[in-house]
Amino acid sequence: MSGKGGKKWLERYMPFVARSPEMQVEWLTQALRKGVLTSAEITPYVRLLLESEEPEIKSRVSEALRELTPAMIEQLLEAADIYDTPKLLALLPQCTLGQLMAALRKEAPPYEQKPRLVRDRLFYAVYSRAPELFARAVAGLQTQGLAPPGFAGAHARFLELLEDEKLLSALYPKAKAKDEIDLKDLEALRSLL
Repeated sequence: MSGKGGKKWLERYMPFVARSPEMQVEWLTQALRKGVLTSAEITPYVRLLLESEEPEIKSRVSEALRELTPAMIEQLLEAADIYDTPKLLALLPQCTLGQLMAALRKEAPPYEQKPRLVRDRLFYAVYSRAPELFARAVAGLQTQGLAPPGFAGAHARFLELLEDEKLLSALYPKAKAKDEIDLKDLEALRSLL
């Protein structure tokens, strides 16, 4: 399929994919506003929106997200799965307490082989995005009874990983040039201690 015929076919049968990133964000917000799709039905569309690793596309998606209200962004975060939530958080201009709480409520699917690692990555993405709101979001989930099962233990473990990271940074200040934690390395270190 090439030329006009291919584009028309794509628009007819895969309208979301045929749109620009800005129009994809608009399509998602309209679907959320109208309530024509459930949050679970929107999840694959959020994944498609976030799948590109090209900096230009990411920038365009980020710009389009900037136009949304905080409530709409919170709905998108609720619709995103645990794997896509860190990507979505990274594209947001700023985060609210409600958005962080929506992100932290995510659970790994039952088929996930390493649910602790997936949750650790989610915690780190939320913490990195808004460290000043992280503790308040955790406290809000716990006091409102919205925390998923095993949340308190996962949070305590994550705080220990942060302490390990601080210790490693103090011992080896030039060892890691990037800002991203490698949770697998910290888990390996923890098993040695």
